[in-house]
Amino acid sequence: MSVGTRISHIILLTFILLPLTLQASPSGQLSMMVLSFTTASTQQQISHKLTAEIAADLKAWQKQQDINELNHKIELRIPSSAKSLPPCVQGLGIEPSKGLPYGRVQRKLTCSSPSWSLYVRAIVTVTARLPVVNRTLMRSETVNATDLNWRRLTLKPADKDILTREVDIIGQQVVRKLRKNSIIKASYLDAPLLVKLGEPVIIEANSQGFHAKMTGVAMDSGKQGEPIRVKNSSSGKVITAYPISKGRVQTQF
Repeated sequence: MSVGTRISHIILLTFILLPLTLQASPSGQLSMMVLSFTTASTQQQISHKLTAEIAADLKAWQKQQDINELNHKIELRIPSSAKSLPPCVQGLGIEPSKGLPYGRVQRKLTCSSPSWSLYVRAIVTVTARLPVVNRTLMRSETVNATDLNWRRLTLKPADKDILTREVDIIGQQVVRKLRKNSIIKASYLDAPLLVKLGEPVIIEANSQGFHAKMTGVAMDSGKQGEPIRVKNSSSGKVITAYPISKGRVQTQF
């Protein structure tokens, strides 16, 4: 094989194996420039994969919680041992998230070819625009619409059962002290008692076009829809009824 033929083969292989870019010369002719191919380092692969996965988890959580405005910051803590790991050829796998997607997060990344796995930690800071009370509310108080404001707050890992919608807060009864401008958790509120033990009530009975009202006395306290015992003031009979509003109950036939 001649020297010229060998050179031609080398040039042909170069064109096949390496990506090319076309560049116009001043004379208008096109010239070819060979680009070098570089592989991302293992640390870059880990950073890209974990950052994207955490961001996706946060987006899903934001949608689930019905939060309109949310910002986040992700700080990875990649172990120094990652420098000695070869880049992953097949693409990194990552275990599903457990718990909240913010605070201190740890995920296991796995490579099948070549085979290795690594635990990587991250600190995820999240701020969100949330409803808060504009005054401190004590136990047994009812939350009204005028008690609420909206503020941008930083979430902590302990904030597991936050309420993000006014509809889930207004009209609820405080069971644990709610501090001004603090995150509202579901465990701090409960449905209000519509009927209290010993209070007089209006009993409503409805059945196939029949409608009647009578007075009675509550023998239990109850929230909306809860079955309670009520004593009919006229007959003295004790029946089961269901609170429907303040001081009103309804029987079901």
